[in-house]
Amino acid sequence: MDNTKDTAVNKVIENISDELNGSVRTIVIREDRALVIHEEKAIEISGTLDSPVRWLEKRLTDIEPLSAHVLVDRDSMSVQLITEERNNFSNSITGTLEVHPAFKKFGINAGSYITPAAMADKIKMNRSFFESKSEAMALVSILKNFKAKIDADIEKSDDNKGNRKVLVQQMVSSNIPDSFKMVLPIFKGQKPKTIEVEVYIEADEFTCTLISPEANEEMEHLRDTAIDEVISKISELNPGIVIIEQ
Repeated sequence: MDNTKDTAVNKVIENISDELNGSVRTIVIREDRALVIHEEKAIEISGTLDSPVRWLEKRLTDIEPLSAHVLVDRDSMSVQLITEERNNFSNSITGTLEVHPAFKKFGINAGSYITPAAMADKIKMNRSFFESKSEAMALVSILKNFKAKIDADIEKSDDNKGNRKVLVQQMVSSNIPDSFKMVLPIFKGQKPKTIEVEVYIEADEFTCTLISPEANEEMEHLRDTAIDEVISKISELNPGIVIIEQ
């Protein structure tokens, strides 16, 4: 810059300094083709339940424990790590325990009902999740012929209305197995589990669903143990971080 420009800049700096009453501030003077200054961005990441642990493992020396905290919400099955909590650019790393797509696919314990034929197709296309593929295909055959068999029996009966529910219940008890084994992961990031599953037939609507009391119990157990494991690892990595149960 020439002397005239230097003098003008110095006067501007002096005036700003006087207005700030001598407080120390950073003044950036930019001209011509200087690169644009970008503000920092807050980091927000969502992933599997162990995400906060993975984040901490790689930043052990960068996180001030008194400026961070962990929120645990067992109902939503999540663990959230907040760092730089007093800063406008605080970081949020959230780990969530999500039901595995394979488990969702079958609608186990979801209360969603479909026709026996649709259930047969679903089982046939996903028989790899059954402990016994031959048992799965036998179930497919039963479900495929279910409606035709009931309709034929109703035609033979004297009362087409009153006998329908009885015939459905009889066929369920005599043809469909009480239960069968499936091998599939319940939550994302978890290993497959062997669970006992049943077919429940709704006689009035002639629809069916899959239920598993064992899977329900396993989900409750896995939820608590998996979250407790994450909390324990966070405490080991950085004992000073406060952990709050919501």
